[in-house]
Amino acid sequence: MRVRASDISARTIGDETIVLSLSTSKYFTITGVGTRLFELLAEERSVEDLVGVITSEYEIDADTARRDIETFLGRLRDAQLLH
Repeated sequence: MRVRASDISARTIGDETIVLSLSTSKYFTITGVGTRLFELLAEERSVEDLVGVITSEYEIDADTARRDIETFLGRLRDAQLLH
């Protein structure tokens, strides 16, 4: 999966990313680790890829990372921001 780059406009300032869905005209704010995940999703990634990167960059165990990442991805899917 990856972010629908053709349908969005995004700007990151510090650890906050503002995303505009061009197809729905809705704004979204992503903060913290979510900003890093959003950056990683610029390329095709699996959940396992994301878990590997996040557990190597942050002090978090794989089970917690996987659960949080799946929740985050669900929100991106609900907002129609993922392929």
